[in-house]
Amino acid sequence: MAGHPARASSRLTRKACIAAAVLVASACSDAFMSTPGGPTESSEAMLNIVEVAPGSPPPEATVVTFYARSGTESQGRVFLGDGHGGRGAEYLRLTLDRNSLAAHPDGSPFADGDSIQITIRVMDPSKILFQMEPAGLRFSDTSPAELRISYAPADGDLDHNGRKEEVDDSLENHLAIWRQAGTGTAYIRLPSTVSRSGRTVRADLPGFSRYAIAY
Repeated sequence: MAGHPARASSRLTRKACIAAAVLVASACSDAFMSTPGGPTESSEAMLNIVEVAPGSPPPEATVVTFYARSGTESQGRVFLGDGHGGRGAEYLRLTLDRNSLAAHPDGSPFADGDSIQITIRVMDPSKILFQMEPAGLRFSDTSPAELRISYAPADGDLDHNGRKEEVDDSLENHLAIWRQAGTGTAYIRLPSTVSRSGRTVRADLPGFSRYAIAY
C-alpha cells in the first residue's frame, strides 16, 4: 500500500533539512585557530610575509577610505581587480561594530556620534601587507574591530618557491595576521582564525598600524 503523501513529503523535508545542516557544519568546520610555527614576535627582515603570485589580479584600488561613526556599524573593503578592468573578489574587509571606536589618536575618547575617516593602503602589491590610518586609533577591548584578509592571491604558494606543495598545506596551519605598531618595530602575531575554503585569515584588532598575513 502506498505511503501517505503528506507523510512522505514530511520525511523528504526532514531529510532535506538534515542534509542542509550537514553542509553548513562542513562549511564551518574548515575554520580553525592558527597555531604559531615559531616565535610570536619577529623583526620585519625575518618575518615571512605571504607574497602575491605572479599573474594574480592586482587590487582594484591601492587606497580605500571610509568614515566610521561611534554608535553605528561601519565597514571598509578592498577588492581585487577581475583582470578586465572591473571589480573581482574581496581582498580585505575591516568591520567595526557600534561600540568599536574607543579613542582618537590623541587619546581622547569617542563620544556617541563622533566620526573619523579611516584609510586602508596596500603597502606593496607584491605582498599581503596593508597600512591602516590614522595611526594611533584605538578600539574597544570588548568590541574590537575585525580584520579579514584573503590569501587567495598567493595561489597556494605560501613558501614562495613557485609551486604548490605539501609544505604549503602545512604552512597554512600557521598563517596569522601580524601587527607592526610603528615603522621599524617588531611584528607581533595576533590570535587568528584561518578558513581553508574561504582562504581567509581573521583577527581582532586593538588599534591601527601595519598588518600582514605571515608565518
